[in-house]
Amino acid sequence: MKKEIRMKKECITKIYVDGVELNGVRKISFLHNRGRDAYPVLRIELLAEQICLETAQIFALPEVYHPYYVSSDKLVKLGILTHSQLNELLNKKLL
Repeated sequence: MKKEIRMKKECITKIYVDGVELNGVRKISFLHNRGRDAYPVLRIELLAEQICLETAQIFALPEVYHPYYVSSDKLVKLGILTHSQLNELLNKKLL
């Protein structure tokens, strides 16, 4: 995945992922701590109503969002969805 950040003379910064501009960027910051295992970190604040993250990492959501989200594993454990139904919804990008 190619990531690119461009700044223009007008102090407008745009972020591109795989050549496509990332819309809704409100704020960015760069962090880089000293040390052998310190990797640079780019933090991006987005204005968005719907966000889909395809990652192996699990992000902690701020407490204000807790009433709006439920674990997919919890839905399966409660019998609301089966594993195959969950996979089908994920494949159709409905979840």
